[in-house]
Parts: sequence; C-alpha cells; structure tokens
Amino acid sequence: MSKEKFSSTGRLTFMAIMLAMTIVFVMATVIPNFAVSMAVAMFLPTILTGIVLGAKEGMVMGALAGALTLFRALFLPLSPFDYFFINPLVSVFPRIFIGVAATGAFYLFNVKLKVPEIISASISGAFAMFTNTVLVVTMLYVVHGQNMIDAMGGMGLVTALGVLFASNGLIEMISAALIVPILYRVFIQYSRK
Repeated sequence: MSKEKFSSTGRLTFMAIMLAMTIVFVMATVIPNFAVSMAVAMFLPTILTGIVLGAKEGMVMGALAGALTLFRALFLPLSPFDYFFINPLVSVFPRIFIGVAATGAFYLFNVKLKVPEIISASISGAFAMFTNTVLVVTMLYVVHGQNMIDAMGGMGLVTALGVLFASNGLIEMISAALIVPILYRVFIQYSRK
C-alpha cells in the first residue's frame, strides 16, 4: 500500500486511530495477568503504521508507543522490572525502530521480491517484533549494566537475549506474524470501499 494514496487528512486520521489503539493496549497492561498478552498488541498499531504509511510515520508511532510505556512504567508500575523502563533509552528509543523494521521488511518482500502483500505483512510483523526484543534487551544492558545482569540472575547480554527470545520473543514474533496480516487485510478491504 503506497502512502501516496493518502491525503494529509487521511494520514492524520489513520495515525490518530493507531494512537488511540496504542493508548488502549498500553493502559490494558496495568490489569494484572493481562500484561503479557498485551505485549504484542500494544505494538501492532506501530507495525501497521509502518507498513501502511511508511518509515517516518512508523517512527513517530513507535516513539509515541514508547512514550506511553515510559508513562505507564513511571506512574502505574506493575513489577520491579518497570524501574528499568523509566529511562527513555530503554522504553522509547528501541520502539522507534519497530515501524522502521516493518516498513523495510514489507518493502523488501513485497516490492523488491514480489512476495504477496499478506505474506509480506506477516514477515514484517515478525521482523518488527524481533527488532523490538533485540533492541529493548540490548538497551537494558547498555543503560543498566550490572543492575540488569543482577536482575537477570547473572546472565550476560547474549544469554539473556537467547532466554528471552526462547520464552517471549518467539511467541511475540509468531503472534505478530499471525495478527498483522489479518489487520492489514481488514485495512485494505476497508480502504477500497
């Protein structure tokens, strides 16, 4: 989907809807036992924005999603780990690249390699969540150093990436790979009416 097909008003409306969805999903994480299931959901609007509108808008939506997670960690903390997300280098910076990763993957697979849109959207969703996991964990170690190593039971960065990828990252990638193409198809069908 080319962003040139959107008017300025259409782009702003799309961004406003995606931001509203992000707010709902981020605020839903304050409900106990709901936080893990919402981890993917709160970044779906950023992924969809990157695919539909492009990298610049994806970066903006990612920054807004990150700012909302920082706000939630600061004012509505759920666990001791929320302390680590008060720093914008951990909560905001990595999230800027979710939309960029989605845009790049979609462009590569759909435009360059001529993979069908739905499959490209699926790959883009998975790659965007992989990008999020790698960058967030890396920034946790860069910013918090020994405190993070202690919090992770003495694990170094590479080990922690492996453990988190095996436990959460893979599930998040699969979830995004399944949900993003559905959202993309709904959007395409709606936009053609």
